[in-house]
Amino acid sequence: MSARSIRRSRIVGSTVAAIVALTAALGGAAPAGAVQPAPVAKYVALGDSYAAGQGAAAPLDSCLRSNAAYPVLLDAEPRTNLLRFPACSGDGIAEVAATQLSQVNRGTTLVTLTVGANDLGAGAAYAACVPDPTSFACAAALATVQQVLQSGAIATGVGGLVAAIAERAPNAHIVVTDYPIPFKPALQPPITDAVNAAIVQLDTQIAQAVAAAAAAGADVELASVALAFVGHQIGDPTPWLGADSTNPITFLHPTADGQAVYRAAVLTALAS
Repeated sequence: MSARSIRRSRIVGSTVAAIVALTAALGGAAPAGAVQPAPVAKYVALGDSYAAGQGAAAPLDSCLRSNAAYPVLLDAEPRTNLLRFPACSGDGIAEVAATQLSQVNRGTTLVTLTVGANDLGAGAAYAACVPDPTSFACAAALATVQQVLQSGAIATGVGGLVAAIAERAPNAHIVVTDYPIPFKPALQPPITDAVNAAIVQLDTQIAQAVAAAAAAGADVELASVALAFVGHQIGDPTPWLGADSTNPITFLHPTADGQAVYRAAVLTALAS
């Protein structure tokens, strides 16, 4: 081969190499050892008024969703895309299964779930007992709460929902939250301690459901806020729950600060 031919082959080879390198830099294969960005989480938020953000900001619709809800706060996080937000005030386990679950599909990669408080009925017991703790209505409401807890229906229902989510979205990571203990201990009226005790049992059943689902192979974990509101409960100087019992929209619901606590709990779970 002549010297001129050798020079030409070297020029051509260098040019091809440069084109290949440029193609890789503009979107082709990443160089060996390069750190790949985490995939964007395709997120669906299921649940009740706590997930909807009721009372944390102005309601956006009949489900009392708000822009201060923890799913909206998570949507603002890098590489998290809130695709669907069917969480709705008043929904219990059955309603989430019937009207919200369909929003989850095979493309979903992150699901949060907050549900169970409406099934328990602790808020209804509080409303029945405050006017007259000796009334038949109060006794009946408290009996209903205990019946639900003793039946284990909440643990069964939450576990069933987690299994259904995992079936519909096999690539999804599921984060289940629980509920804060709402009242400062020994607050008046005494019904507040009974409500606190019921929430402790509710949270225990939610944790049991998550543990059982994880043991059965579901990609699920608990993001607990049970004790995160201590020092900011109703009865404390700066509660993170609505403290005005005459306001049914905000009472017993997380404020904007309370929703930020939920956001932090979910992020902590995702990072673990």
